[in-house]
Amino acid sequence: MADWGGWGLVSVIAAAIAALCTASRLRKRHARELYLIWYINSLFFLLFVALEIVAAPNHDRLTKVCSDYESICTSIYGYLTGTREELLLIGAIVGVCVGPQLLTYLLAGIFGAAIAPKYVWHIEQFVVWSLIKFIAALAGIQSATPFAKLLTHQPVTTAEFFYGLFSIAIAFGWAGLHFDLHALREAVTRQLVGAKPNWPVRQAVRIHAYFTRNAREQ
Repeated sequence: MADWGGWGLVSVIAAAIAALCTASRLRKRHARELYLIWYINSLFFLLFVALEIVAAPNHDRLTKVCSDYESICTSIYGYLTGTREELLLIGAIVGVCVGPQLLTYLLAGIFGAAIAPKYVWHIEQFVVWSLIKFIAALAGIQSATPFAKLLTHQPVTTAEFFYGLFSIAIAFGWAGLHFDLHALREAVTRQLVGAKPNWPVRQAVRIHAYFTRNAREQ
């Protein structure tokens, strides 16, 4: 049974509201992406609920249900829930693919020999959606454990329901931020082709023109 009192309940309600609010931002213009995030979350939720229920009667570790393949399942479980490893991987991708381009742009720009970084938005889309999918799957796994405890009549605290809700709210929040950045990019693009771009856009164009002044002549 779960103890539904105290600040644990408040935190769960707050996380649920955050998840609903962040998800609702996507419902009209990005319904497919909303569906994808919920699908990944639901897939891992149901899969791990089933595994938890199988492991519960013998009070085994979750990976114990793999029997002779427990070491493999442990590795997979660690991969699916290893937040630090996922962030390091994403950081490495950004560092290798985007970092050198940006640094080269700044250094070469001093001499007017810069070239605009390429494929930055493609890399951003890959990185962001990799992170969103990971968090959505993690949220499903985190939600599965307390739910399975309820189904198998094990003690469970209200706070345990918080983590899954909070994680799925983060997934939807990242998706919303991603689309906001692309909307901003489109707005800047429209300013560039417009008759009177605003002051920040004009300054950015001047800086880019200065950084590429010699490269454009070749």
